[in-house]
Amino acid sequence: MSTRVRSIMVVFILLVLLGVTAGPVAAGSKTYFTATEYLVADKDPGTESFPDGRYHLRRASSETEWVATDPRLDGADALFTINWNFTFEPEPVWFSGPMWGTFVIANGSGTWKGRWTGVREENGDSFFHFVGRGSGGYEGLQLRMWGQRLDPNPYIVPTSWSGYILETGN
Repeated sequence: MSTRVRSIMVVFILLVLLGVTAGPVAAGSKTYFTATEYLVADKDPGTESFPDGRYHLRRASSETEWVATDPRLDGADALFTINWNFTFEPEPVWFSGPMWGTFVIANGSGTWKGRWTGVREENGDSFFHFVGRGSGGYEGLQLRMWGQRLDPNPYIVPTSWSGYILETGN
């Protein structure tokens, strides 16, 4: 099985597990959006280990800023926890494999909290899936979004997002 197929399978399994833990979704209206996420700073380097020649990272964190077509994400600041199990690759990619963590995205009107999964492919492109719930001014809303960064360097190329906010009536 190729590394690409294995990576896709890992992401699929993580997405299925994430969907199971997110619980059922009530019927409601969806508002679609697009967004761009810019890396501001790596906040905590986390804990690194190198078992069996792989690169594991646990509990790192990064801060980002958002520009979005929906005001519930536009102008938001975010903090992400980051974990990964990477395989080393030749430069400029450096490594590839599955990623996961938690997120808090907030602006002056409310906060989104949730979990994310992703994969960094052998060419350095990264793909993400986020699932979250709103609080404060966003209470009763759910967030679903998918992102991609088509470059290994998040400081040079921002992440592009598309997704929707679901009003569940909760």
